[in-house]
Amino acid sequence: MKTRPPEPQFLVDYRKWLKAGPPKCCHTCEHYGVDGLCTEFWMQPPAEFAATVGECPKWEVQCPF
Repeated sequence: MKTRPPEPQFLVDYRKWLKAGPPKCCHTCEHYGVDGLCTEFWMQPPAEFAATVGECPKWEVQCPF
């Protein structure tokens, strides 16, 4: 019986990347508007905060549609 060869490292990395999901920062949050306003807190977060991963406990993945 033949077996498949091991997966190449780029595929292992890709699957790990998909499993991790998007970075949890304002720019990928459902509550972050195109105008830069956070609809959860009704304020515009500072640029450094918005670009930092893991800063906000209210982060929610964006709806894909």
